[in-house]
Order: sequence, then C-alpha cells, then structure tokens
Amino acid sequence: MAKAVLQKSWYNIQAPEIFDEDEVGETPADSDTEVIGRTVKESLNDLMEATDKYYADVSLKVTDVEGNKAFTEIDEMTVSSEFVSRMIKEGSDRFDYVHDLETRDGKNVRVKFVGATLRRTSSEKLTATRRKIAETMEEKAENQSYEELMENIFTDKIQEQIRDEVEKIYPFRQLEIRKTELLE
Repeated sequence: MAKAVLQKSWYNIQAPEIFDEDEVGETPADSDTEVIGRTVKESLNDLMEATDKYYADVSLKVTDVEGNKAFTEIDEMTVSSEFVSRMIKEGSDRFDYVHDLETRDGKNVRVKFVGATLRRTSSEKLTATRRKIAETMEEKAENQSYEELMENIFTDKIQEQIRDEVEKIYPFRQLEIRKTELLE
C-alpha cells in the first residue's frame, strides 16, 4: 500500500439500521471532515436478506463521524438498466413516471417508476395510472419517515399495493420503482 494511505486514519462505514449488515466498508482520510459526503454503493441483496432484488443497488452517503465510525444514510436506490430493458416486450407500452415526495420527517425524495403494459394502451389509462400512483405515494410519504419509506420500497410492500391499485385501471406485466433519490 502507498505510504500516504498508510499514514491516514481508517474509518469503518456503517450502514443504516434498516439493513442486516452493520459495516459496508472502510475508507482512509486525514480528518473526519474529509469522510463526510463520501458515498459507497452496495448491492441491495448484500445489505438486506428480506429482499430478492438482485437487480438493485443502494448508494449510502456518509453524514456523521464518531471516532473511527462513519455513519451513513440512504442516498439513492437504482435498478439495473438490463433489468429495465428485459421488462419491455414487443407489442406493449413502456410506462415511466417521476414523482417528488416529502416524507413525515421532512426529507424530499424523487421516486421514478417504470413499467410494462400487457399490450398497447391508451394515454388516458396511463394518465389515470399516474394519478393513482401519485395519490398512493403521497399518502405513504406523509405517514412514514424516510427510512421507513425506503425499507418498504426495498421489501416491495409499496410496489405491491400500487400494483393492486393500478390493476383496477389497466393490467401491467410489471411495475417497479426504477430509482429513488434523496434531494438536498
């Protein structure tokens, strides 16, 4: 290892409490302030046993340092582009929707949906689907903290409820949250 790296202090990066893993890595730095703001990307399957989302990655951002421990919060969740491209079949429509939310604890979150219909559909039905998703997500966000909302997204609880609601409007082959971002 380089001499400059050996002279630095090493900080253990801690995952938020909702995950099964406590420590997700370590990083060298000269001081605590250099560590704050760093991000680490991990597979959701590595962080949480209660999910089967092999296609999702989570970015964790360091927000606080105590001693040699760097504490993180969830910065974003991303689904792989390969997963999204496999969703869309010929003869069906791709459905995209972006919605900004404010959680109970005042955090602003951007949630991006992607879906595939069973066959071609009208824009009126897709618009009604977007309205239903917005209504459901607003209700969920105002009743949950940011970590609770993200945990429910990771374990598919929110997606299942949204799928049940939109099935009444139009059947989807698949409907997934493609990305979430914590907005500053």
